[in-house]
Amino acid sequence: MILELQKCDADYQEMLTLLLCHLLIIFHRAMLQEHTLKNEFLDRQMDTAASYFNQNYNHDINIDAYASSLGMSVSWFIRNFKKYTGETPVQFITSLRMTNAQVLLENTTYSINEIARIVGYNNALYFSRIFHKQKGCSPSQYRTRSHET
Repeated sequence: MILELQKCDADYQEMLTLLLCHLLIIFHRAMLQEHTLKNEFLDRQMDTAASYFNQNYNHDINIDAYASSLGMSVSWFIRNFKKYTGETPVQFITSLRMTNAQVLLENTTYSINEIARIVGYNNALYFSRIFHKQKGCSPSQYRTRSHET
């Protein structure tokens, strides 16, 4: 571009316009590629997190420690996990726990205390409260209803 300006050959203004357009297209493509790579990396990280939560939902999961282990701030991790899954990590883990609790209530004779421990709650009363909040009935009511149908 500088050379074109210095020479001022015929139609140099059109040539400068074309060179500037070419330069802008190169910048735009580079930015899109960088953005795509970042999104692919982020999607991979969030998919790994979701898999980890799926495999470990029945253990105590410290979201702060998990995010730190990936070198991410907690708020950044939570925000991006929610964008990826539609739920915060805590909501995601709770959903997994409640879904698995439903299966156990429907298909086993484990006590409510045992089911609470199996799905990751040390306190059966807390488990029952969360279950009721999520499903609209207590675990024992859910079990009774599921066996009636």
